[in-house]
Amino acid sequence: MSAWDELIKMAGSISSVRELFLKARSTGLNIADLMNNYLRNEPLFNFIGLEFVEVNDGYVKAVFPYKREILRQGGMVHGGVVMTIIDTVLGTAVMTVNDGINQYTAELKVHFLEPLINGPFTVEGRVIRAGKHLAVAEGHVYDANKKLCAVGIGTWFMVKNNGQRNNGNP
Repeated sequence: MSAWDELIKMAGSISSVRELFLKARSTGLNIADLMNNYLRNEPLFNFIGLEFVEVNDGYVKAVFPYKREILRQGGMVHGGVVMTIIDTVLGTAVMTVNDGINQYTAELKVHFLEPLINGPFTVEGRVIRAGKHLAVAEGHVYDANKKLCAVGIGTWFMVKNNGQRNNGNP
């Protein structure tokens, strides 16, 4: 049984997303490795080449390559790819502090500061504040020379368990 399968098996006995991360960490599982196993099985993230490097409470670091398949005209990474990566990294950071059973991106804004042309790229995301139902996180995308290329900030709605599972519907 893979580490990812073990994590899914644990999910049946937990009450929140955050508890799942804490339980996995307490059993010695490497959260970044678990998330990478998940990404490899998701066609979009596998296609992009996103890889988690570090996953801690309220913080995530990931990398992705410069490759032809994710470029737009002019040889730069497509803005939609950058937004997808920021959404994923920040959403994962929110998962680590989410006391609910699910979450949704409510808003995401990205400032594109420099074209992403010198990879590989590093993305760092951290939770700024997590309340009862909303969490706000920010992220930064750097190129191979550590030049800041994009900044994102977003809000996530955290779905709470009111005694019954509702398949993620608020």
